Amino acid sequence: MIPAVTGATGQGIPAVLSYLWVVAGSNGELYTSTSTTLANGSWTSRTSSFGADTILGVASNGTNLYVAVGGNGKLATSPDGITWTQQTSSFGTDNIQSVAYGNGYWVATGNAAKVAYSTDGVTWTQKTTGISGTVSKVAWGNGVWVIGNSTGSFYTATDPTSTWTARTSTLGATSDILYFKGQSIWVAGSDTGTTGALASSTDGLTWTARTSAISVNSTNVKFAANTTVVTALTPDGSLTVDIQSSTNGTSWTNRTPALTSSLAYWGMSDDAGLMVFNGFQTSTDGTTWSSRTQPSSNVTCGTHSTGTPSLR
Repeated sequence: MIPAVTGATGQGIPAVLSYLWVVAGSNGELYTSTSTTLANGSWTSRTSSFGADTILGVASNGTNLYVAVGGNGKLATSPDGITWTQQTSSFGTDNIQSVAYGNGYWVATGNAAKVAYSTDGVTWTQKTTGISGTVSKVAWGNGVWVIGNSTGSFYTATDPTSTWTARTSTLGATSDILYFKGQSIWVAGSDTGTTGALASSTDGLTWTARTSAISVNSTNVKFAANTTVVTALTPDGSLTVDIQSSTNGTSWTNRTPALTSSLAYWGMSDDAGLMVFNGFQTSTDGTTWSSRTQPSSNVTCGTHSTGTPSLR
């Protein structure tokens, strides 16, 4: 059972997870770091409970729980990001592609159009949404849940236990979805070329195509954001990684990455404003990027204890 959340005084003050980065990937690899700069050599290997199965997503609720999801329907919970326990996911042996937390609910999505919700991370209920195929992404923000599949279909709900509604997408696939809190706007990415590779929405319901600052050559776009800037990592027209940034989620500027050889698997950020893309490279302003040493080349997803999760 997950313990009740109380403050240090026991007076019902919400607890807050300790500052922690969690990254994971293939072969069940999982690492944690308490470094505020992700300095080289700051990662510690942990036992994930996934065995040889790949971890495809990890998220936190910011107070008392992390949830990791992955291959063969595996799902695990942790109260601290260090000790992990397998739970029954309701996905059977279908891969779970992503997980997110918001407004008292966890939502996980995966193969075979499966979408499930939970209030405690332990007991999961499958929900019929109407979306088809592999549901690759889920995100929550400003009172709206958004899920997207590999063919660009978006569905939304204000309550994950209730009705999900199909929305018109400008994307041919859904590589990543993020709610950019700094400007109260949703951003999404996918497709190739410049026009249509990105999209934005003020409500998560109606989406507008945006012009990318670079010619995208892959559907593998990933986001990270702090309160002032949102960034997108993607393979460019020459199949090397490039970065672009935006202060409003609609107009984008090309930036020079610190690393260009890593695929765009994920991005994450902390509440202090540090943004991280796999590889590893970090930035606090979206313009200047610094190279860091990643704990393993197998890492493909990550989150921060109080930041915004972004998954594979």
